[in-house]
Amino acid sequence: MKGLSYAIKSLLHYWKLNLTIVLGVALSTAILVGALVIGDSVSYSLKQITLQRLGKTTWVVSGGERLFREELAQAIANPEMETASLLFANGMAVLNGGEARVGQLQVWGVNDDFNHFAGTDSLFSLIGNEVVVNEPLAENLGVRTGDEFLLRVNKLSAFPANTPFVSADESSVAFRVKLKGIAGREATGNLNLQAIQSVPKNIFIGNDFLCRQMQLEHRSNVLLVEGEGITRGQLADRLTASWTVEDLNLIVRENQELGYTELISDRVFIEPAIESSLLNEESGSYPVFSYFVNEFECRQKLTPYSFVAGLPKSMKAIPTDGVILNEWLSEDLQAQLGDTITLRYFEVGPLRQLIEQEIDLQVAEVVPMAGIYGDVNLMPDIPGLSDAGHCRDWETGVPVDLASIRPKDEAYWNDYKGTPKAFVSYETAKKLWRNRFGEATAIRVDGVDSKVFEQDLLNTLSPESVGFELKNAREDGLQAAGQGVDFGGLFIGLSFFVLIAALLLAYLMFQLYLGFRRLEIGTLHALGFSAVRIQKLFFVELVLIVAFGTLLGIPLGLAYNNLIMEAINTIWRNIVRTSILDIYITPAAIIQAVGGVIFIGLLSGWLILKKYARETVVLMQQGPRRKQRSGKLSFWLGLLLVGGSLALMLSQGVGEELNAEVFFMSGFGLMPGLILLVDFYFRKQGNKNREKVVFSAYAKKLVLGDRKRNMLIIGFLTVGVFLVLSTGLNRKDLSRNADKASSGTGGYTFFAETSFPVLVDLNSKEGRFELGLEESEASFFQLQAAVGDDASCLNLNRVKRPRILGVDPMKLDGRGAFSFVTKTDEVSEEHPWESLNKILENGQIPAVADQTVIQWGLGKTIGDTLVYQSETGEQLVLKLVGGLANSVFQGNLLIADQHFYSNFPSVSGSQVFLIDAAEAERESLQRAFRNYGIDLSLAKDRLLLFYQIENTYLNIFLMLGALGLLIGTLGLGIVIFRRIYECRTEYALLLALGYRKQQVRKMVLKGNMQLVGIALLLGLIPAVLSALPALKSSLYTGLIIWAMVIVALVLLSAWLWVFLANRMAFRGKLIKTLRND
Repeated sequence: MKGLSYAIKSLLHYWKLNLTIVLGVALSTAILVGALVIGDSVSYSLKQITLQRLGKTTWVVSGGERLFREELAQAIANPEMETASLLFANGMAVLNGGEARVGQLQVWGVNDDFNHFAGTDSLFSLIGNEVVVNEPLAENLGVRTGDEFLLRVNKLSAFPANTPFVSADESSVAFRVKLKGIAGREATGNLNLQAIQSVPKNIFIGNDFLCRQMQLEHRSNVLLVEGEGITRGQLADRLTASWTVEDLNLIVRENQELGYTELISDRVFIEPAIESSLLNEESGSYPVFSYFVNEFECRQKLTPYSFVAGLPKSMKAIPTDGVILNEWLSEDLQAQLGDTITLRYFEVGPLRQLIEQEIDLQVAEVVPMAGIYGDVNLMPDIPGLSDAGHCRDWETGVPVDLASIRPKDEAYWNDYKGTPKAFVSYETAKKLWRNRFGEATAIRVDGVDSKVFEQDLLNTLSPESVGFELKNAREDGLQAAGQGVDFGGLFIGLSFFVLIAALLLAYLMFQLYLGFRRLEIGTLHALGFSAVRIQKLFFVELVLIVAFGTLLGIPLGLAYNNLIMEAINTIWRNIVRTSILDIYITPAAIIQAVGGVIFIGLLSGWLILKKYARETVVLMQQGPRRKQRSGKLSFWLGLLLVGGSLALMLSQGVGEELNAEVFFMSGFGLMPGLILLVDFYFRKQGNKNREKVVFSAYAKKLVLGDRKRNMLIIGFLTVGVFLVLSTGLNRKDLSRNADKASSGTGGYTFFAETSFPVLVDLNSKEGRFELGLEESEASFFQLQAAVGDDASCLNLNRVKRPRILGVDPMKLDGRGAFSFVTKTDEVSEEHPWESLNKILENGQIPAVADQTVIQWGLGKTIGDTLVYQSETGEQLVLKLVGGLANSVFQGNLLIADQHFYSNFPSVSGSQVFLIDAAEAERESLQRAFRNYGIDLSLAKDRLLLFYQIENTYLNIFLMLGALGLLIGTLGLGIVIFRRIYECRTEYALLLALGYRKQQVRKMVLKGNMQLVGIALLLGLIPAVLSALPALKSSLYTGLIIWAMVIVALVLLSAWLWVFLANRMAFRGKLIKTLRND
């Protein structure tokens, strides 16, 4: 007899049973195929989003806070390297006269060369105030081609906005624009330099027009580079070979009269990296440090508003406690040698905080206004001050009392401008006025030609040392996309119950299939077939069944994938934050899924066959042997678990605060405890006397007497219901206790981000006046932000460098804000936030982040490090010393503001805020920040935004888990069918004793449904109790309805399959089974 022929005939003969096995295998295959294809589709889509948002860009050169010449792009281009220059700014659109405002815009100043990177002909060739927007922004604004609206952008400049003495009255500019067209994602309309899948709100405008609005001359801050195979070193070489001092916002000028050449900066202060590269013994260069002071006082005589120059010893040896006065100031103050001069000046801190300081110095010398003492170049070039025609025209970043300026002061300005009236040693100037922007206002060298000096300077600088960043955006983006969230594994986990139910269904059907063929197996034994030969014969059938099942499962899996992807792009959009995910099918995913199901199916089938093939005819003809024990162990252990779990729950009391972890543990203990008590009940029933044939009692024995199979049914359903419901219903109410400082809100009411930085301290009188908040009771916690990627759960990509926020540790520590869940030894137990002010071993800087970000967003642990580049090009190593409980800071790294300013000195103002105010102030706050493009939300709502992701996953798990339970009820029907079929002789005996078939069938159905009801209750009660803290919240009270719906559906499905199993088992004349016996 040939195995294949035998198998085919058997399959055809038992086609109904085989069909159910095939369906079980097909369903398992479909689930695995769907999950793996989903994983490939999301990964592929993230990579496509990366390519679409970058266009043809390979490398990105960013000037950071520095503006460079637009022509630099063409200067570094060559036949192997296409380039384009852009000017990036933040923006806000205003429509309908201010009634509608859309903030957080990315504004790109582009030229014709951007068309090459976007793959367009002339879409981005923009004239005048023409703009192009991407599709999401067009939809958001509700605009069409030809429409006009107001665009406000932050006003960029060569100097940082918080530079001392520089006026920043206009931090943004507004102008009308006209929509030329709308750019789709294929036309790089979604241009974004951050690794994130969510679509930005982009607006493209002609760079020339944008520069004119900002009073700039052909400036850019971003270069796009296309060129495969270009290394970082090659790009850096091209950049340094092509740039000029103008690209570094520097000016080299020569004073032939005094015989020096000097370097000054558009940024007022010379940056430390540039200063250190020039100040060495071989170069002969020396620094000058000039500062604007409020007044001089000597014997109650005052001279207001003057410049003081700090001179090095190479220019003039001045005592550190001394001061040199020019003749004009000496005469004005009537000061002589040895007199004490009080010098008052502003110390400018972050957010333009002004602290007036004073120092007493002794007059060391009085000098004529000639030579170096009459050099007007000692006055730094401060926009709004040095270029003013009269004193009354001064526009400074500090308050100036114009009434104190006398006619003689005005005359001095007209004759000598800001030529310093006093001179101190460079060491004294540095001690008094050093700031985060630099320690010199000029670097001078004697007797060197300006061209030589300029070239020497350019040769000593690297792109990193002056804040340029060279990034392979394509490679980094594709890597971030490839290492992102594993949706394949995620959906295998979410579909766990469906997958297990399908495999269990196939397993039970195959067992039932072999159970029907026990007599055939015994006959083959009698005919001389060995157990191994029988096992091989039936294994051929199994191979064919599994093969048919997997082949059927492939198209089902693809259909399942389509359904899930459609849901992800629509109703489950929260988990991906985009609607442009595409389906991507790879042979590898299908092979892996099919291979996995085949392996599991054939292995489990082989083990079942091994058991059946070795049974003898005598064993097959014997009924099941039952050996009951007393079950006392089940009783006491069950009682202990139930009592302990209930006691643990009751220990929480009935107040407002319920510990979710305690209740989940209690539910997890209650469920097995109840199962054990039911097991004890079945054991007790099985040990009772069976001699009296009273129908109701005998029926109960028939249904409940098979304890082992009863507990299989109850255990399967109870565990399934409990795990699905307890997991799906257990939600975190992050808004609970949101007013407490230790919560994820820090006790703050609002979280806000602005498109434009707020340069003032909003808790100061001046700051409140500037924004019209004089009557507001709100207090503000202002944070500084350095550019970085979003590492929160809203981003599917694996980012390397999250955004850094600078915080004031002392304020957070004093407030007891937020909660640490993990800490390293460097963090103080009593004052954890203060530990951020430390500098750790090897110069590492302590940083904290949400623990979920550290673990999942970054794939790191406490104690690991992240490497950044500071503005000076130095390696900035941040050590993760603490993990916060879920907070509004998710996606960001927090460091102390003092470390932030020292590494990112050009970042001015605040764009991130925590606000302590009444919720009723929301409208007034939005009105106050209306020109800053504010995105204001309740802090607790921001927490819930992050938790929406987890809630969506739990909803998916709940839905797929319910589907798994429904499939499981089909398996339940198979188990019950098999039991009824095996007990047909006993049911036939009841018929022979005169009971009606309908009566017996009803009795069996009722008994089995009692088992189902018990199982559902045993699963539902612990599940609801374990989720009680979540269900108690007003956010999730509706979940109990879904739990009841799921239980009702499972009950209905179970009744259907038990009813069908009952009907099928009682089909035919049962009386014949007695004759066979």
